[in-house]
Amino acid sequence: MTSYPMTEGKHRSDSLVPLPAGPFPADPPRAAVLCYPRWLLREVLDSEPTSTYPWAYRGDVHRLDATDGQVALVGGIGVGAPAAAMLVEELGAHGVRQFIVIGMAGGLQNDQEPCGFVVADRALRDEGLSHHYLPPARFCTPSTELAARLTRELQTNAGTTSVRVGTTWTTDAPYRETAEEVRRYQTEGVLTVEMEAAAVFAVAEVRGYDAAAGFVVSDLLTERGWAGHFKTQRLRPNLRALLVAARDALTPSS
Repeated sequence: MTSYPMTEGKHRSDSLVPLPAGPFPADPPRAAVLCYPRWLLREVLDSEPTSTYPWAYRGDVHRLDATDGQVALVGGIGVGAPAAAMLVEELGAHGVRQFIVIGMAGGLQNDQEPCGFVVADRALRDEGLSHHYLPPARFCTPSTELAARLTRELQTNAGTTSVRVGTTWTTDAPYRETAEEVRRYQTEGVLTVEMEAAAVFAVAEVRGYDAAAGFVVSDLLTERGWAGHFKTQRLRPNLRALLVAARDALTPSS
């Protein structure tokens, strides 16, 4: 059986490709919320004061004035682990040191409610990218402190204590999630499935950054099959509450 990545011990080797080099704009944002729903980014830009951070790389970076420009909201992001990892690398080169990923995820447990909140305390590495950064292992983890702050802020902003904390399954192949995998991960207590968390956690660990991830359950994937809940009335308000919680978890006063 071929190991992955194909070069054993690759995580110990230096890269030939350099990270972006300056000069960069002075006083970069200290932290960033990676916001995947495009409508949510537009809603914030239409309703809150922001300023655009000069940026020549992936995504659109907007400083949130409510945080004195220290927290940026990043949108226009490509889906999947490679896009997320490149964004963290490039933002990190500019001086960003804390990252929270927010978005929708599939729920795996039979007792999960549509539009419920989940904060990841580890990510199952079923994507390719994290294996190029970290030694072979089944999981990678977020910043314990930042994930805890996100959970507390989410409980406050959403007005609920029903925030589940647990494992997320990061996969590159959303159209190849199988019944066998779902049954296995249900038994293990895995809560969600998505495409970016493991990559963000891996890059953050290697570079010395803090990272966390929070989700709203937008669809359910169980042994009975798949059920989408993308038009459920609570989905958008809960995603907005998740964004506010992420912002507040990253602000110096939180």
